Amino acid sequence: MASLENSATAATVTAFDAVVSAPCDMLIEESRRRPSSTLARREWAVSFASAGLFVGVAALMALAADRHAHLSAFTVGLLVVTYSIVSRVEFEIGTGSAVPTELMLVPMLFILPPATVPLVVGAAYLGGALIDVGMGILRPDRLPVVISTCWHAVGPALVLVVGGAGAPSWDNWPLYAAALGAQFAFDLVSSVLREWLGFGISPAAVIGFLRPVFLVDALLAPAGLLFAFAVAPQPVAMLAVMPLVALIWVFSRERRARIDQALALTTAYDGASQQARHDALTGLANRLGWEEALAAEQQRRARTGSPVGVIVIDADGLKQANDRYGHDFGDRVIQSLASTVSACVRESDVVARIGGDEFALLLPSSGPADTLRTVGRIADAVARQTVDGHPLSASIGHSVCPPARDLVSALKKADAAMYAAKRERSQRSPAGRDLH
Repeated sequence: MASLENSATAATVTAFDAVVSAPCDMLIEESRRRPSSTLARREWAVSFASAGLFVGVAALMALAADRHAHLSAFTVGLLVVTYSIVSRVEFEIGTGSAVPTELMLVPMLFILPPATVPLVVGAAYLGGALIDVGMGILRPDRLPVVISTCWHAVGPALVLVVGGAGAPSWDNWPLYAAALGAQFAFDLVSSVLREWLGFGISPAAVIGFLRPVFLVDALLAPAGLLFAFAVAPQPVAMLAVMPLVALIWVFSRERRARIDQALALTTAYDGASQQARHDALTGLANRLGWEEALAAEQQRRARTGSPVGVIVIDADGLKQANDRYGHDFGDRVIQSLASTVSACVRESDVVARIGGDEFALLLPSSGPADTLRTVGRIADAVARQTVDGHPLSASIGHSVCPPARDLVSALKKADAAMYAAKRERSQRSPAGRDLH
């Protein structure tokens, strides 16, 4: 009884927290955005097809139900409302949630003609979803996704109909075990097909998510069967399950609070980590970010053998410009050079400010010709740029690995080439095209 959208699964407090570990929390932030996000065309089409097929099957089963069985409108209404309430008690897990509806589903299979149960479950889920739509929690176009999660009710209902189950009896435990297995089978197949075809989630990922969910379903099913023995003669006694549901709700709120705290700490850590690796003035990677990128690219190149280009750029005459026009002007020069260089490279390239007026670029999968073209683009862009009417000027050096032995060697060669270019520029024109 699960899905990766709004799972129709059961949960016990202790067992659930035991099988759902911290790595699942990493997926929850994404899952919280899903109900309010727009479905892509393929996602909606697959979900609509699954939901439509479920409604058709559930309706046919209800029409084929035993017409001589007494079916009270009050009982049906009570079960729909109660099931809908229970389905809103959610434990967050992975990219979805688990809910304790097993406590309701098992008794319903004995209170009602089993063939009518899938339709009642669908009505309960639709009612809960409409409340979410009214509260702005769920987008209306996601209603088919919710209905498509109800396939879990079809499996056990079919088994009990075929097996001719009557009142609860321990002698029929093999039949009940088969019903639970059918529940898992229908839930697994429907979830895998919907999430794979509609949302692009691999079957392996869906199965990995469902494994702990099926475990808690199996643990909770005996409790549901005990309720069935107690309440089958008197459906109103189903309300006795509500205190347990309320207790599970309390623990689910506590779990949500812990997840909120963990997500907040993760966000704060990631923010601090990003800040520690980025230059405040330009927004580029700083020296720490550059060194980490260099080490990571060195490891990648060792595996792939692909060439890597390295470029070093140094602003000309920045010290003199700071002395003449002030450090605010010098900051604008640095920012202008940073934005000019960044506009000339690919998204996959790394641009870092590794010193006061020095920048370094890492160009993955860039051979000598590609690297030289990038140098040319940067040189042309810098030559066209001005800062407060003053021409921007920079010296550029580059190297490629191979032929450089490694990226550290390539960086040294590029740095040496940059200083050689700076000396040549100074000797050719002492005034240069700097910012004096």
